[in-house]
Amino acid sequence: SAAARILAKLADRDTGNLTLWDRIDYVSRAILCAKACSTTLHNEGEFLHELEDKMDVAQLQLNIYSCLEQMTSSTEAAAAVCELNTLVDISTLYSEYAEKFGLAECQLAIIHCAGHHDPLLVQRLWRELLTQEINSTQHLPQVSLMSSLRSKIVLLGNTYQAAEKFFPLQFTVQQLEIISCKGGWDEGWVVETMLQTGIQHSTLHSTYASLLQMKQACWEQLGAPYHLHIVISLLLTSYVSHLNTVSLHERKPVLCAIQDIIDAHVVDLQASTSVGSDVTSALSRFKALQAGFNKY
Repeated sequence: SAAARILAKLADRDTGNLTLWDRIDYVSRAILCAKACSTTLHNEGEFLHELEDKMDVAQLQLNIYSCLEQMTSSTEAAAAVCELNTLVDISTLYSEYAEKFGLAECQLAIIHCAGHHDPLLVQRLWRELLTQEINSTQHLPQVSLMSSLRSKIVLLGNTYQAAEKFFPLQFTVQQLEIISCKGGWDEGWVVETMLQTGIQHSTLHSTYASLLQMKQACWEQLGAPYHLHIVISLLLTSYVSHLNTVSLHERKPVLCAIQDIIDAHVVDLQASTSVGSDVTSALSRFKALQAGFNKY
């Protein structure tokens, strides 16, 4: 409609009298007008799509605006906030603001919105945003830090899980397990966090099995060579408990598969030449699981 096009032009008007919120409001009103006409006019449907894309980018811009506003000690950030009262395109938003100021979470949101697939970039951004989240909560008690990080992971997991290329599960689990291990956190913290994002037990077990097969040196370097074994035992315990909520018909084949996995871990750990509390703890956990299967 003519009204929608006028509102869209007002959103882009070159004036210092409009705030970013004013411009977003104009785009929002333009969308409402365009929706009223899109059911009858094909070209208005295309225009509506353009407006919705514009709104998506504007919302990303608002997120960056809010992040930069919090950088109270930076004159450069303050100048950028003023600039962001004018709508910019998604490429400019990424390079001139999100990337320039190291806003990893915003960068991830932008490449997700743009559908840009770059696995190495996604991994780097996840590593950076995890580091930034921990650094920003470092002053808090450990329990609060853990709670804050979990909330962030659950939020991002729910946002990106449907688009797995922006939520690299194996990489993220590994990074979180390293953080957890270094911090001496509860060994089931990462598993519980990932389950809260809605990831299935079976998917999570496949992820941990892959990490275990990689035999990475980082666990030895952290002084916890059997850390992943212990975590897997906790995951399987949770999996078995979860299966009690499904029908016996569905449960039995999965339980048989889990029992085979547990038996394999017991054999593997018993064959280990390592000594110490780590391997003993892992073995005792799997043996306890093994014994628990007698009731099935």
